[in-house]
Amino acid sequence: MEFDTEERQTPCPLGLIAATVALMTRYADPTPGQTASGPCDVHPLLAKKIASNLLFLQHHPELPVQFGQVMAQARAQWCDMVERGAGNAPLPMAHACPSMRH
Repeated sequence: MEFDTEERQTPCPLGLIAATVALMTRYADPTPGQTASGPCDVHPLLAKKIASNLLFLQHHPELPVQFGQVMAQARAQWCDMVERGAGNAPLPMAHACPSMRH
């Protein structure tokens, strides 16, 4: 099977949303013992993958422009956390469980 001859497919937006929520959940509540190095070692990787998924959602052709704008704002916050090194530790509870108010 050659990858360069295969046609690229856009991922399903609902699957991408579900995967991103799962990553965010894992980030907010890491379960110890699931990695050889410990949960804090995966936090930077999780934060980077979340930011990456948000970028894909921001530009997904099957989603409304307004949805993309929200994803852009969320991605900016995740990128800021990655740059500040906040991916090295769990989020404080106030950030892990934001209120539903806009």
